[in-house]
Amino acid sequence: RDLAAGRLAGAAEIIAPRTVRHGRAVLAALAHGVTELAAVLTGADWPIIVRPVGSHAGRGLERIDGPGALGAYLDGHAEASFYIAPFVDYRSPDGLYRKYRVAFVEGRPFLVHLAISGHWMVHYLNAGMLDDATRRAEEAQAMAGFDQGFAQRHRRAFAALTQRFDLDYFGIDCAETADGRLLVFEVDNALIVHDMDPPELFPYKSPAVRRLFAAFQDMLERRAG
Repeated sequence: RDLAAGRLAGAAEIIAPRTVRHGRAVLAALAHGVTELAAVLTGADWPIIVRPVGSHAGRGLERIDGPGALGAYLDGHAEASFYIAPFVDYRSPDGLYRKYRVAFVEGRPFLVHLAISGHWMVHYLNAGMLDDATRRAEEAQAMAGFDQGFAQRHRRAFAALTQRFDLDYFGIDCAETADGRLLVFEVDNALIVHDMDPPELFPYKSPAVRRLFAAFQDMLERRAG
């Protein structure tokens, strides 16, 4: 997480919050007022987000509003090391948070899903997409117009991503900020991409994901000759 953010530093079209890894003792000193936040996360202010090193799917990920809250967090987590980063408020004007998962095949972007939630920590499984037809309709619209909409708006950011990571295949979790930049949460070559959603609720997802699968298979076949 820290190396990915560092690789994206300086890309004007991208916000990749500086992420640093610290041992428990460093965070304990911060929680007890021995150390200032600026000393362990340059240029940051409260709130921050904290997660244990090696955690995934939001396990142990929390927003921390100050030293006292950090102390309480450490009391509840026994891990030896943690990632910390500034919290970026990426709420849309309607007060909801929208997180996009995008996969790249040889630089071409494909929308895997759009999760819409009232909570800042968005995961598709906890976003209530199964229970909200309005949110599913918005996701369907986003998938149908992805190439002309989201991908077009962020074409320079996508170009910077593919140039800086230079991988045949990888994925990102991301959002749009109020000023129109791409907020990147994670860059990974093993993000979950599947075609297992119930078609009666998500009839639009299988065609979109299968286009991604076809592009990936075509890449492999061409590379294999």
